[in-house]
Amino acid sequence: MANKSSVPFRGKYELNWDVLDVIVAGRSAIDSPTGFQLRSGDEARRFIESYGYDLENPIERAELHGIFHEALNFVRKNFLHPENQDGLRLEIPRKIVELSDVGDLLLMASLHFTGQTAETQGIYLRNWACCLLKVMHTIAHIDKDLRATYFGDLQQQIFDRFYKVIHRDSEGVLYLGEREDDPLRVNLVAFETKPKKSRDSTILKLLHKPENVAEDIFDRVGIRFITHTRLDALRVIKYLKEKMIIMAPNIKPSRSRNTLVELDHFRDQVGAQLNRAEEGEISEEQLVQELEVLARSPVVNPENPHSSEFYRAIQFTCRQLIKLRNPLYEDLKALKTLGRAKQLDAEMMKAIDRVDPRYIQREIRFFYPYEVQLVDRKSADENEKGRSAHSEYKRAQVQTAMRRVMSAFLVDGSAGGARDAVR
Repeated sequence: MANKSSVPFRGKYELNWDVLDVIVAGRSAIDSPTGFQLRSGDEARRFIESYGYDLENPIERAELHGIFHEALNFVRKNFLHPENQDGLRLEIPRKIVELSDVGDLLLMASLHFTGQTAETQGIYLRNWACCLLKVMHTIAHIDKDLRATYFGDLQQQIFDRFYKVIHRDSEGVLYLGEREDDPLRVNLVAFETKPKKSRDSTILKLLHKPENVAEDIFDRVGIRFITHTRLDALRVIKYLKEKMIIMAPNIKPSRSRNTLVELDHFRDQVGAQLNRAEEGEISEEQLVQELEVLARSPVVNPENPHSSEFYRAIQFTCRQLIKLRNPLYEDLKALKTLGRAKQLDAEMMKAIDRVDPRYIQREIRFFYPYEVQLVDRKSADENEKGRSAHSEYKRAQVQTAMRRVMSAFLVDGSAGGARDAVR
C-alpha cells in the first residue's frame, strides 16, 4: 500500500468534513468540533481580512481587539465561577489574556501557536481560543447590524401604531379601542412594551441560536397584552387584524407560538355556539361564558426548550415597513444652495458638487420584526411563579449557551486538571 506522503494528488481529494457540515449540511460554525486549520501568521491574517477586517486600518484593528476583550469579559461574567454561581471553575490562561494580536488566537485554535503542541497544555489553549472566537464571532455580527443605528426611531414607529388604540375610559379602565363605545373594544389588565435588550442578553440569545447572526433576533422590539380572559386574548388579535394594526401577510409563520388556547378544539365548537346565540337559544352573556370554557381547553407543551412546560401565552412575530428621513439628504441640498448663494471658493464648490445626491437616499426604508405576546391575567400570574419564572428561563438560557461555547471543557473532562497548567 502506498505511503500517504508518496501520493501527490491526495490533497486534491481530501475533504474537511467539519467545514462541509457547516457549509452544506446546516451545522453552525459555533458547533464545529475542531479548531481552525491555519498554519502561519500569514494564513491567520488572510482569514481575518477575508472575514472582513482590514488589519492595516488602525481603527479596524483596534475594533477587533476591543471585540476580543469584550469576549473575555463576557465569558468571565456569564460562564465562569464565581461571577456565575453555576459557572465552570476555570481561569482563562494568562497567555490568552495577554495576547495583543488576534491572529495568535486563531493560531492557538489551530494548534499552531508558537511553542504549542498537541499535549494537555496545547489542547487547553486551543479549547480556550475556540471558546473566545465563538463569542467574538457573535459580537462582530451584533456590531455590524446597520438597523441598530435607527433603533430608537423604529421602536417609536412600531409602538405608535399600538399606542393610538390604547386608552383609559372615564372610570380609569384600560382598554383596546379607538373610543369608549368602540363595538370591538377589549378591556385589558395591562399593555406593556419591552425595553431594549441589554448587550449581554443579545449575545446570549445568539449563542444558543443555530443561525448565530444578529438579523435573527426577532424580539428586540416587543409588545405584551395582558387580558382578563383567554377569550379576550383572541379578541385582541381580531381587533389588531381588523384595524390593520398588524398585517397577516407580514407575520413570520415559523415564529408563531400558541400555548394559551387550543385553537382546533375552539374552531370546532365556536360556530355552533354562535348559531345558538343567533337563534336566540342563549344570550350574549351566556355565549361569552360558553366561549370562555372552550378557550380554557388544555394546550400542548411549548416548543421553546427554555420555557417551562407550564408557560402559557400566544406569541407571534410581525414585520413593519419602517420609513426614516435621511437628514444628510436635506443637509447636502442646503449646503449646495448656501455655497452658490455665498459664492464660495471655486475649489470648495467643486468638492461640494462632487457629492452626488443620487447616492444619498432621501428616505431609508426597511422591514423590521417585532414580537407580540398575549396572555390572560391568570396565566400571567402563573408564568411568573416557580418553574415558569423568567429568572429560571434566563438561567436555562445561560446554561445552554455555556454548554455550547464551553463544550470542549464539558466533554473530555481533561480541562479541570489542566486549568492551572497554563498561566
